[in-house]
Amino acid sequence: MRFGKHHRVHNQVARKGNGKVVIAAVIVILVIIAAYAVLSSGNGTRQISQNYTFVLQKGSAQNLMLNNGNQFSVYLNYSTPSLVNLYLSSIPIFQGQTIALRISKGQTANISLSGSQYADMELKLISSNNTGAVLSVVQIPADIKISTGVSGNPTTATTTATTTSGSTTISTIQPTTTVNTGALAISSFNKTSVGTLMGNYAALYQATQSCTPSLYNSTFISTQHSAPSGQNTYYNTSKVTPYEITSSAVEVSPGTYNITYTTVSKTLGSKAALNAQFTYPSNVTVTTTFTGLFSGLTYSQVESNYNSQKSIGNACAALIP
Repeated sequence: MRFGKHHRVHNQVARKGNGKVVIAAVIVILVIIAAYAVLSSGNGTRQISQNYTFVLQKGSAQNLMLNNGNQFSVYLNYSTPSLVNLYLSSIPIFQGQTIALRISKGQTANISLSGSQYADMELKLISSNNTGAVLSVVQIPADIKISTGVSGNPTTATTTATTTSGSTTISTIQPTTTVNTGALAISSFNKTSVGTLMGNYAALYQATQSCTPSLYNSTFISTQHSAPSGQNTYYNTSKVTPYEITSSAVEVSPGTYNITYTTVSKTLGSKAALNAQFTYPSNVTVTTTFTGLFSGLTYSQVESNYNSQKSIGNACAALIP
């Protein structure tokens, strides 16, 4: 979910029979102006460290700040026991930097504040009623690539949260995960030996986007002592070699996550490269299994292959057989 431009409301010429259209247009303008006013004021600015859960009453806003200094505001326009309509805007608010977002109960929205295809925060609707909602937000570390969008399945639960005016209990639908920690679990797993190795491969693959045919040919000749031909030409290897590794996490039981690292190439598409089960916040690796490109290999073999390619020392390293 990325910041996009508003659908502009054009002036209507008053003619007989179009009074309802004019009134509707005026209402839309007033709603947006009201939202802007509340978004600009907010409830003070709260910096996000890990998970932050907050309550919004209908017609109110909460200002938040990521640890990179980017600030944004969440405004609750409409709520029911099953869904909410939100306005999200960067701070300061400029035209074209506000999005309208609908989240059903228990769902998570992965949002990019910069307009990237990868999210830098996750916003989850924990519960709601006709007058307000309980939401949680977590910052996604910069080294984790999670596509923007909305996902999640609901289950019934009760949530209690504290507001400035007291305690509010909202009984509705809540997701199976107790907190929004998938991105944090991935971040912790990235610090393990296997996670670090996947991060190293991700950097190696990303560098191939700067590889040129001439650099590839000269590198191939210097390492293989012959000119590339057939399947080893730059055209062929650049099509099948991954240029990116993404990661995702699914909580299968409280505190236990199935984490998947996926390679992405031009012709082979997305292929799982590593499946791991990991506990967070206890940070215990339960199992790891290499698949796809690394299928059947041990950690030592995958690491040895990386070291061999890394030693080539340029952007074409991952393309050289």
